[in-house]
Amino acid sequence: MEIATYLQQIGSQAKAAAAILGRLTATPKNDLLKEMADLLIRHQDELIAANQLDVTKANQKGLSKALIDRLTLNPARIQAMAAGLQTLISLEDPIGNIIKMWKRPNGLEIGQQRVPLGVVGIIYEARPNVTVDAAGLCLKTGNAVILKGGSEALNSNVALVKIIQLALTRQGLPVHAVQLIERTEREAVIGLMRLNQYLDVLIPRGGAGLI
Repeated sequence: MEIATYLQQIGSQAKAAAAILGRLTATPKNDLLKEMADLLIRHQDELIAANQLDVTKANQKGLSKALIDRLTLNPARIQAMAAGLQTLISLEDPIGNIIKMWKRPNGLEIGQQRVPLGVVGIIYEARPNVTVDAAGLCLKTGNAVILKGGSEALNSNVALVKIIQLALTRQGLPVHAVQLIERTEREAVIGLMRLNQYLDVLIPRGGAGLI
């Protein structure tokens, strides 16, 4: 499949999912985050096995020890990712909050209210924990997310997103609320940046050149 068609499909699916997520109240969103945290722990052996493929390739390529350390998953780091989701659950749902209200001279009341952004795109380096952090933050705030992680962490990210999508399915929510761009061509990053008709905000995380 051509990269442009591939990205258009992902964008369209994310937009449809965002319409559903944006209407969720706090309880189903928190239930989803709890499901995600539980499944991370339950499937940690599978996650570590997938991550080991990435670590092995990184060593073969001679990547720096610092990068390999950031890339590596172990039980403690998976537990930390699950704990991060639990922290999100404890936070107040920001969606629907009235920031301020004022009245016009004609008696009309006007207010500012927090609402979901819609579809968020995130480009980030080879840190698998960011996959869970980013997905959790977006879901907590009622947004769909398209993730583009560093290619060095591809196997890890594929495994993590499958678990997140399993949690979505188990909670009766659209699986395309969280999607990973699995294509590694440079054109995939450029194409994501150009998905204007689907993306509401794009967050680049990494070096100055990328940003």
